[in-house]
Amino acid sequence: MTSTKTSLLGLTRAELESFAVALGEPSYRGRQLYLWIYGRRARSFEEMTDLPEPLRRRLDAAASLDRLSLVRDTTAPDGARKLLLEMSDGLRIESVYLPDSPGNTVCISSQVGCALGCAFCATGKMGFYRNLTAGEIVDQVIEVERLTGARLTNVVLMGMGEPLHNYDNVVKALHLLSDPKGIAISRSRITVSTVGITPMIERWCSDDPPAKLAISLHATTDERRASIMPVARAYPLDDLMKSLRRLAHVTRYHVTFEYIMIAGLNDRREDATNLKTLLRNIPVKVNLIRLHPTGSDLQPSSDNAIARFLDWLRQEGIRCTLRESRGVENSAACGMLFAQEPIRPSSTQRRTLDTDD
Repeated sequence: MTSTKTSLLGLTRAELESFAVALGEPSYRGRQLYLWIYGRRARSFEEMTDLPEPLRRRLDAAASLDRLSLVRDTTAPDGARKLLLEMSDGLRIESVYLPDSPGNTVCISSQVGCALGCAFCATGKMGFYRNLTAGEIVDQVIEVERLTGARLTNVVLMGMGEPLHNYDNVVKALHLLSDPKGIAISRSRITVSTVGITPMIERWCSDDPPAKLAISLHATTDERRASIMPVARAYPLDDLMKSLRRLAHVTRYHVTFEYIMIAGLNDRREDATNLKTLLRNIPVKVNLIRLHPTGSDLQPSSDNAIARFLDWLRQEGIRCTLRESRGVENSAACGMLFAQEPIRPSSTQRRTLDTDD
């Protein structure tokens, strides 16, 4: 008979206290574990020197930390660093470190692959394998800090996967990331990007997790949006904007909209006018993003078209910027993440989510 160890990475302070009590230890041992795992980023129980040696041995026998392991590390000329990380089951994800962006930013994943199949995104071509645990989400931050030697100031969940399709684990991870006694990233510096799963945004409004939301918009009509984002058929723009107005009222944060510039599809004068109508009564910032090569038939807007569109938005009174493209050379840029190394488990593990949920 084989015994299953309890993975402690991803457990909250209260859960670690309960684990300690179950081992016959006082609850404060759980608080010590919490500090070692998240505050001090310990990779083994042996490092936890204020725990008695007999307890460390018992922890080694009963529990694990299940840290991610590095498979490949590539750096683009602009400093963007892409890390291919492997989990305990052999599945792999990608995370990206962006130094001086400003501050030090890490872009992390929430799923292995993605079920949504957006035309501009390489991750969707993988299909969907599984959700990440809270521990696997948090450990990307811990591992990037360890591997780069940098103190991270910003975390963006804009990597592989749709975070709101993994809502519970993502929200649990957000609380661990923002806890001043843990990873200690300010909630104002954590951003979660979503295609706009309206029912989950409503839940977000009620739960008020410690992060800001960014919306992958990319088109100004339901028809055009659905042509590049199939999930948009389930969530009309009118309903999405109603939820976002509520979100802005509840959180008091501005809402960031991401808008990939695609030639002939969303870069016309009428699109700028439509954006003004769509975003009325929402405090917003629009980030224009260059379309990066992912093997699709879509063509990027020209530099002149992007500059013209920026001018149109500003004329409409919309706060907007053109996001700097970093990491194109090592496929670390927006929309390019794809775990290109072989994934050990067979492709039969892939499955799809019902995007109407």
